[in-house]
Amino acid sequence: MGGAVVRLVVALLLVACTVGWRRGQYFAGSLDPVVVAKGGLSGLALALAFFAAQSGYRRRLGTGSVWMLGIVLGSSVFGALVHGTLMASGLVAVRVAVLAGAVFFLLRNSTVQQFFSSLALACGSVGAVAAVTGVSTVSTGRLQGGLPPLSPNELAMLAGIVVVYVVWRTVLGELGWRLTGSGAVALGVVWATGSRTALLMLVAALMVMALHIRRARVGLVVGGLLLGGFGAVLAVTTGVLAGWLERDGTGVSTLESRFIAWDAATRWAESAWQLAFGGGLSVKIIEVEGQWWNEQPLDSSWVSLLVQTGLLGLLAAVVWVLWVLRGLVRAPRPYRALFLGLWVFLVGRSLVESGMFDATPAFLAFFALSLLVEGGTRARLHDELPPPASRPVVHRAPGGPGSGALPSADDEVRRYPVGPPAVPSS
Repeated sequence: MGGAVVRLVVALLLVACTVGWRRGQYFAGSLDPVVVAKGGLSGLALALAFFAAQSGYRRRLGTGSVWMLGIVLGSSVFGALVHGTLMASGLVAVRVAVLAGAVFFLLRNSTVQQFFSSLALACGSVGAVAAVTGVSTVSTGRLQGGLPPLSPNELAMLAGIVVVYVVWRTVLGELGWRLTGSGAVALGVVWATGSRTALLMLVAALMVMALHIRRARVGLVVGGLLLGGFGAVLAVTTGVLAGWLERDGTGVSTLESRFIAWDAATRWAESAWQLAFGGGLSVKIIEVEGQWWNEQPLDSSWVSLLVQTGLLGLLAAVVWVLWVLRGLVRAPRPYRALFLGLWVFLVGRSLVESGMFDATPAFLAFFALSLLVEGGTRARLHDELPPPASRPVVHRAPGGPGSGALPSADDEVRRYPVGPPAVPSS
């Protein structure tokens, strides 16, 4: 298989084994067929990525992100040892490590554009199948996946990555009907899922990315203004936006329930060991008191870290995220647009949605982003800069423009990037 095919297959395997295959169920340590199948797919992705990295050109990649991940996973394992969830949490930690290894080796054999184009295509493919097979759920208020049975937030996550990638290509000056159509469909999926956090963070990410456009095309500016104006008028006159935000009166209640779980998380630790190391990555539901229900999901990557990895893991993750931010602002401008957009989207979602440090598509994107912006990798980014979208550079014969001379047959037409000048023989 060619390199592009291998990258796409690995990306599809990674996305397929990190999305939910069962709705409303959490891993408790038993090796049922679904768990075994997901483990097999992730192992296959790791093997393919490893052999691809060994057989092709090996690109430079730093290891600082691996150490940061090791602290988070190690803290969860220590916590699970005392909490009694070592088997379940250990398996989750191993699975996250396998996914991280697959991303690492895939980046050893891929440029930035090759990796994220494969990841966006994989997310778009899995999300499209889930959305089409679950289109009947729109009547219930929020679009959910059919096959696989993705939750609305999971589906919005996949579609959001596609939108960020399409906008990045637009920032680079690459605009075509395929990209435009893909971005519009993905944005429509985000809206149909009713995921307010995903849409809000996506808008914030796109605004940050738009600041990196140097010379916007007239059609892009006019189209954006018309679309924004039409959307504003539609939202004000029809009340669609207000109804979408309120979710038929349930919008406020979901946020209140999150606060209940977060408050319980601050009192969850029963010992100094659990406060320091947590209870393991398999702890995703917390008991609550004073309500008509007894337990609920944590619904925040950061609150989840406090319970799963303790203060040590939480502090390491905070430092990690800020370290990534420091690295991406030093990246070359074309890549900084993509990296900053992804960072805003992923970190913004993580405040009220779980999964950024677990076996999820969000973790795949974040870990790849972290590997690419650290100091050990950043030097290679300048060698992988995408060619600027510009008209061909014409090198004319002596006489040039304004001399009255017509172009000769020896005029050389080259497209970016222009290679080094030829050295004349002695």
